[in-house]
Amino acid sequence: MAGNKGRASAIIAGLGLGAALGLAAGTLVLAPNLAGDGSEAAGGLVAQRNDAEAEAKVAKAQAETADAFIEAIGDAAVQNQLEDKPILVLRAPGSSDEDYQDLKGLLDEAGAIDSGTIELTDSFFDQNGADGLKSIVTNSLPAGAQLSEDKLDAGTHAGEALAAALYLDADGKEKATTADRAIILKALKQDNYIEYKDGTILPAQGVVMLLDNSDNNDNGYRSNAESDFAQAMRAQGGPFVVAGGIYTAADGATIDQLRSKDLKDEVSTVDSVDRSFAQIATILALREQFDGEHGDYGAAESAEAASPSPTGAKKREGSEQASSENSPSSSAERSEAASTS
Repeated sequence: MAGNKGRASAIIAGLGLGAALGLAAGTLVLAPNLAGDGSEAAGGLVAQRNDAEAEAKVAKAQAETADAFIEAIGDAAVQNQLEDKPILVLRAPGSSDEDYQDLKGLLDEAGAIDSGTIELTDSFFDQNGADGLKSIVTNSLPAGAQLSEDKLDAGTHAGEALAAALYLDADGKEKATTADRAIILKALKQDNYIEYKDGTILPAQGVVMLLDNSDNNDNGYRSNAESDFAQAMRAQGGPFVVAGGIYTAADGATIDQLRSKDLKDEVSTVDSVDRSFAQIATILALREQFDGEHGDYGAAESAEAASPSPTGAKKREGSEQASSENSPSSSAERSEAASTS
């Protein structure tokens, strides 16, 4: 986390209180060398430090109370936002189990159909595993899918291949056959690029990728790979939201890259996903993707807002019939598809 802290000031607004605390503590150490009455100076600085600490406690109490309130109304805010939408969760290495469980709970409240969870291992976004990853996706590409000839990196090709394997098309039909999907998933699993429970992976209409809370300061390749992968999944698949901790929005980190690039097919991003408001924002951002919109949400300065509006995300007038007509295959068909994956 040392690298994260080194770049925190670049991503979070409103750190005046923390700076005041650091200044007070630092000056106390230097107090004996200050001109004038050392005891008087030290006494004043102690008072400033105590005031700053008191303000910090108040701010913490207010934040915790706000979180508790938001968590209490969270179910109502997301209710039915993803009704009957098959949603898949991708977990990047190091993502929090607690954040994952919280998001899964909100997806249930939103009425989403569980398309399963795939864990992307360390090798998936590691430079040492890039050649092996490219080889697998090239040799197990679903029929009809194509890989970019302009972008040859492993992240892009893996995203394109998995988009073809895991997404439903605009009519709610599977892009890949059950057999083709099983081939690429099993190949990736066998070589330890992904993990998933057998019989749980179904094709999806939307995907959430959950990141860790690192700025990858010492591993720029991973940020690039995660960003390229997300862009390719969105461009070749459909609704896609990337959610991570606040440090993933640091300069050059994954979410920062996604927010900085001029993308044709925009990925929605949410930072601070360990907080209740951001978990709700993740669900609403996914709903917004289904409505043909995108956005960047969270607490970092690069976010455009804390969250999409729950009412703004509910654009279902006249679309419910189309949604039902484009609904995924029957439960029996989906169960059969999962049994081979």
